[in-house]
Amino acid sequence: MKQMKILKSFGLLLCSLVVLLLCSGIGQAVDLPKVINKTNCAQYKDLLNPALYSAVQKGDWVVTPGKINFEYKLPDSFLSASAKNAGKFDVDADGFLIDKTTRKYPENIYGLPFPSIDLSDPKVGAKIMYNFNFQRYRFMASRDKIRIMWIDRNGEERYLQGLDQRLYMNGRPPGQEIRNPDKVLTYEFARNIEPMGLKGTNTMAYIYMDKREDVNYAYVPAIRRIRQTGSTTRSDPYMGSDLWLDLNYQWSGKDSTMKWKYVGEKTILVPFSSPDMLPVQDLPDGRMTRVYPYTGRHIKYGYEDPNFKGAAWASLDITYVPRKVFIVEQMPKDPYYNWGKHISYVDQVTYTIWYKEVFEKSGDFRVWGTFITHYSEAPSGKSNTGDHDCLLFIDEKVRHASSANRSADPESFLFMPASKLDPGYFSTANFLLLSK
Repeated sequence: MKQMKILKSFGLLLCSLVVLLLCSGIGQAVDLPKVINKTNCAQYKDLLNPALYSAVQKGDWVVTPGKINFEYKLPDSFLSASAKNAGKFDVDADGFLIDKTTRKYPENIYGLPFPSIDLSDPKVGAKIMYNFNFQRYRFMASRDKIRIMWIDRNGEERYLQGLDQRLYMNGRPPGQEIRNPDKVLTYEFARNIEPMGLKGTNTMAYIYMDKREDVNYAYVPAIRRIRQTGSTTRSDPYMGSDLWLDLNYQWSGKDSTMKWKYVGEKTILVPFSSPDMLPVQDLPDGRMTRVYPYTGRHIKYGYEDPNFKGAAWASLDITYVPRKVFIVEQMPKDPYYNWGKHISYVDQVTYTIWYKEVFEKSGDFRVWGTFITHYSEAPSGKSNTGDHDCLLFIDEKVRHASSANRSADPESFLFMPASKLDPGYFSTANFLLLSK
C-alpha cells in the first residue's frame, strides 16, 4: 500500500511537470506521441482546438507532434520599443485605438501598443487584437507570390496565381514613416495573373484609421471598368473560394467593425512547415528576402500522398508544437456582414493567430482555418514572425477547402521601404493600368 501511494505521488508529480513544460510556451512537444490520429486523439483533446480535434476524430487529419529548433519570437528591438508604449494607449467606446493624451488614433506607433495584457480588463479582447495588428505592421510593406487553390474531395479543382501587395501606414519603425494626410491604415492590392480566364480581375482596398468605411475596388475585365464595392464585400467569397478578404492573416479587417471578447486561454498544438530556422538576407535598402521550406508552389496536401487516407486538403509534413494562446471571440457589428461569431486562437508571445473558427449567423459552425508558417531570421534580427506560408480554410458544411499558398519568387520581400512600395502605387490610375 505504501509503495502504491509513492508511485501515485510520483505519477502526479510527473504529470504536473509535463503540463508545466507544455504550458511554458517553449514550443517543444513534451511527452507526446509521434502521431495523433482518430485512434488516440481523445487522450490529447485538450491540446487541439475544437475544429482540429473534430477533423482528427473523423479521420480527415493527422497531427504529428515534434519540436522546433528555434525560439519563435518577435525581434528584441521591436519588444524594446513595445515596452516604451506601456500606458500610452487605450481603446475607446467605438473600438478605435486612441492615444490617451490626444484621444485620437495615433499617427504612428512602433511596437505593440499594449505590451502588458491585463486579463481582467474588459477591453482585453480588443487590445489583444490591436497587438496582433501591430506585430504585422512592423513589416512596413510586402509583396508575395500567391497561389489560391480550390480543393474538393479528390484534390485540386482549380487555381489562381497572383501577387499580394500590402502597405502599412502605421506601425512603421522610426525613420520609415510616410506622410499620411488621408489617414489610411492599410493599402491592399491583389493582382491576378493566371489563369487567363481570371487575369486582370484585380482588387484593391484602403482601410482607414477613422470611422470612414473602407474603400474597396474591383476591376472587371468583361466591362473594362473599375467597380467600387461596399466594406461588407470583404466577407464575400473571394473568386468563389472558401476564403474572403478579411481572412488574410486570419484577420485583416478594421478592428472597430467588430465586438471583441476575451473568453480564455489554453495550450494547443500549432503547425510549422519546418522544424528548422531558415536564414535569409538583408538587402542594402532594408528589404528582407524570402525563402520557404518547400521547393514547389505549395505545402504538401493529402491528395498528393496516395498512402494518406484522410481528407484531400489535410496539410502533410507539418511539425506541431505546443503554444499558449488567448481565445478571443469577435462578432460583426454590421448586420450585412456575411458571417456571425469568429473564434481566434492568438499566440500569447507573438500574437500570431494560429486557428480561426467561423460560425454562420444562425450560430452553426461552418468554416475553420489554420495558419502554417516557418521561421526565418536575417543577420539584422529581422524575422518573418507573424507571416505565413499557407492559410488553409475548410468549409465543413460543403466539405470543400481553399488555401492561399506562398512560394519563392525573386520579387517577394518583407520590410519594403517607401522607395520600393509607396501610396502612389495604390492609386486608382495605377490600379486601372495594371488591370488592363
